[in-house]
Amino acid sequence: MGVTRIKHPSHGQHYLLLKLPHEPYWCNGCMGLGFGPCYECEHEACGFYLHEECANAAPSTSHPFSKCSLKFHYNAPQGDARYCDACGEDVSGFVYQCSHKHPHDYHPRCLKLPRTLTAGDGLILQLRKELPSKCLRCGRRETSNRIQGWCYVSSPDRYCYHIACVKEMILEKWRKGYFTPDGNVNEANNLALQTFNPSREIALPGGRSSSKATQIWRKAATVIMVIISALFGEPSALISVLVQYWLSS
Repeated sequence: MGVTRIKHPSHGQHYLLLKLPHEPYWCNGCMGLGFGPCYECEHEACGFYLHEECANAAPSTSHPFSKCSLKFHYNAPQGDARYCDACGEDVSGFVYQCSHKHPHDYHPRCLKLPRTLTAGDGLILQLRKELPSKCLRCGRRETSNRIQGWCYVSSPDRYCYHIACVKEMILEKWRKGYFTPDGNVNEANNLALQTFNPSREIALPGGRSSSKATQIWRKAATVIMVIISALFGEPSALISVLVQYWLSS
């Protein structure tokens, strides 16, 4: 964790404290959902949060997937609807852009995604700029916004998921009210979670349907969990409960 108390231009009236919140939050920088460590206004009534990556965004940066330098903006200067070329989500706040005439956009947090993840049993996932095969979640190579989108791919290429698709899985459950703000299961949706069929959420490599397929699916669920942790930070109770339902189904 970085410096524990900072001043930030986006909220100059108060100091921000580095904390590990007990509930999910919306980052006031990139406007994205977060679960892990963040900078929170010292006056809780403000309800102001910044991802660590947003709070510490440098004026310029680089990334192996981009051939040119990336410049930080508090808002995209173009003013039109834009999408992150990594995760496919809306660009509604803090963003990095390249210098092209038609620039690429990246959330600060997306640029910090680890290049390699370990999903257990020696399974290694690599962050890639392009999909080597169709995403097991959406069955396409492009996201719903017609952006190629980055992905995590296992070696061999059995498990391949868009960052956008994994992100949407969590956001969809959040929007539908499956969980209360403190990360617990919403009692009104408890039955829905218990009858939740994860096989409709996570496609199996090769579309298999057998005891072997169940074993493969469980590993796929573990892969999803590792990617979720990379995207949102340390898993909160919200994510842990959801994955427990997946793995026990």
